[in-house]
Amino acid sequence: IKPMSVMRQELTGQIIDSINNCKLPLFVIEYILQDVLSTVKSAAKQQCEMEKMQYEELLNKNQENENKE
Repeated sequence: IKPMSVMRQELTGQIIDSINNCKLPLFVIEYILQDVLSTVKSAAKQQCEMEKMQYEELLNKNQENENKE
């Protein structure tokens, strides 16, 4: 499994390469990156909420199993 720091570095490099190769003006790239950031923040929030619900369900199941014993 690839370390997160390596994955982060690779993704950052890919994004920078794409920006450098797209030939768009920087003010256009800025708006695109703002849209991407907004999308990622929204998805991350949803993921966090989903993982929290799954964790709470697991805790409840474990507690129910302990109570049965």
